[in-house]
Amino acid sequence: MKDLCIDLFVAANLLRMNERRVRALLLAPADPKFIAAWRDYENRYERVVSDVWLSDLLPELSGAAAGKAGRADLEWDNADEEASEQAGSIEKAIEFARSNADQDHRWDELQSKFVERVQDGLAAWDWLKQDAGFDLRGVFRRRAIVPFVLVPRRIAAKHSSAEKLSLLKNLEQAHDAFVFGAPYAALALMRSVVEAVLRDHYRAEGRDLSESIRNARGRLPRHANEAALHRLRKLANAVLHLDGEDDQGLRRMDEVRLEKEIVSLLFVVRALVEDVR
Repeated sequence: MKDLCIDLFVAANLLRMNERRVRALLLAPADPKFIAAWRDYENRYERVVSDVWLSDLLPELSGAAAGKAGRADLEWDNADEEASEQAGSIEKAIEFARSNADQDHRWDELQSKFVERVQDGLAAWDWLKQDAGFDLRGVFRRRAIVPFVLVPRRIAAKHSSAEKLSLLKNLEQAHDAFVFGAPYAALALMRSVVEAVLRDHYRAEGRDLSESIRNARGRLPRHANEAALHRLRKLANAVLHLDGEDDQGLRRMDEVRLEKEIVSLLFVVRALVEDVR
C-alpha cells in the first residue's frame, strides 16, 4: 500500500509540474471526466498520499509539519523557500558574469564587444530590479502557488484564448497579473471572469454582479459558493471604486496576507469555471 501511494504521489506530482511548465496548457480544453477525477484526487487523497510519501522520505517529519500550520500556509512557505533558491541561483550567475566582465585581463580586443553586451545586460537587469521593481523571488513563488485551471470543453468551445477580449484571455491575464506582482489588477480581472461565467454558463441574470450571484446560489459549486463569490466581488469593488470606507480589510493586509487571500480566491474562480456543465 505504501509503494502504491508513493507511485501515485510521483505520478500526480509529475502531472502538476508539467501543467505549470507548458503555458499553453492553461487554457487548453479538458475532458470534464478528467477534471472531476483530478479534483477528487486533490480533495480526498492528495494530503494522505503526500504524507505517506513524506514519511518514507523523512520519517522524522511525518505529521509534524501539518500539525503546526495550515496546508495553505505550508504550501506558501515551501514555495517561498524554493523561490528563494531559484532566484538566488540566477543572482549568483549574474554576479559571476559581473565579476568576470570587470576583470580586463580575461579578455582580448576581439572579445570587447562581448564584454560590452554582458555589461549592457547587467545594467538592464539592475534597472529591472531597482527602477521597475521586478521581484524575481516573488514571481517564482507566485508561479508555484497559482492554481492551475482545467477549462471544460464546453467553455473552450464558446471562447477562445486567441481573442483579444474574451473570458479565457481575462483568466490568463488574471494569473499573469498575480504572478508578476499586480494583485489589484488580478482582483479586477477575476471579478470580470466571475461575471462572464455566471452570465454565460450559469444563466444567472441580474442588474449587477451581486444580484447575479444571489440568483445562481442554487447552482453554484461547493468551492465557489455564494459567500466566497461575494467576498471576491467586494474585494474587487474596493479596488475598482477606491472605496476607503469599505475596503474589506485590504488596508490592513500586508503583502503576504494579500497574496494568500488572492490565491484562495483564485481557487474559487477555478471551481466556478471547472464546474460548468
